[in-house]
Amino acid sequence: MTDLPTLMREAEAAQRAGRHADAARRFDRVVELEPDGALAPEALYQAGVARDELAERGASIDRFELLVARFPRHALARQAMLRLLRLTCYTDRWARAGALADRYLQRWGSELATHEAVVVYGAKALALVEGGDADGGLRYVERARTVIEAARLDAAGTISRDVAQVYFALGEVRRLRAEQIVFDPAPADFGATLEARAQLVLDAQSAYSDAMRAHDAHWSTMAGFRIGELYQKLHRDILRLPVPSVAETLEQRQLFEGAMRLRYSILLEKGLDMVRHTLSMVARTGEDSEWVRRLGLAERELLQGVAAEHAALDKLPYTRAQLQQALTDLAVRRARPR
Repeated sequence: MTDLPTLMREAEAAQRAGRHADAARRFDRVVELEPDGALAPEALYQAGVARDELAERGASIDRFELLVARFPRHALARQAMLRLLRLTCYTDRWARAGALADRYLQRWGSELATHEAVVVYGAKALALVEGGDADGGLRYVERARTVIEAARLDAAGTISRDVAQVYFALGEVRRLRAEQIVFDPAPADFGATLEARAQLVLDAQSAYSDAMRAHDAHWSTMAGFRIGELYQKLHRDILRLPVPSVAETLEQRQLFEGAMRLRYSILLEKGLDMVRHTLSMVARTGEDSEWVRRLGLAERELLQGVAAEHAALDKLPYTRAQLQQALTDLAVRRARPR
């Protein structure tokens, strides 16, 4: 039987050579043979690294969690928890990431290195936004961005996954705020309300697009889905706007419906373009996650939505030219001084 130090050296050699499956198996064997031994913490850590390299992220999380739980005072615990934070964010376990970030801040918050601050603050932001706290999320995003800007981590070109996580969190903050602006009941000033919602949509899209600068298929898939969803939900919410009371006749109500559909169906087309662009990236990279399945569903829903809009317009007793003229007339009336 191979002794543990030899098994450990063989595992390390396999890791250096890029034979991560072999390395992971050997590191796991070290832990299995002596779970509380002197080599167990290092073996757990390296097994987690190897599983991450193999994209076996759930198994990687298990190793790092075990290390942190069983050897909390070991020198590798801090590195393990940081990797654990990255992985829990990457795999959308944002509530868990927020709890880990709290522990990290409690223990090492007074001495965070730049890369640690970016990861920890980004994790807290994602957890808070997932819980519906946009303001709290933004506070941690801004903390992270202060660190990023000071270290020039967002200079032109490709950014790291850690920075992408922060920009995605910023997109989530803006998305949440945008979705809090609704049109039913009808706002006192529809134009101003729509402008505020549209600006937040554009701002969120900008943040998600920044996340894509990491050129990481997973973050890009998530960001692309969110951008498509922004436009889909904006279209849905606008069409919930009640028919104005001045539209008393059937003809006036039909004109209102047709004009709204004609003007805002472009939102579905924008969403569909982004979803298809992201799916093309997915096909090139081989990305496989729940977000890819969401993208596929979103494409089908958007296609159905575009078809439904065209069908609804075709049923109305007005041509598209007549509806466009109605929109023009409405704009002229709104522009007149009162």
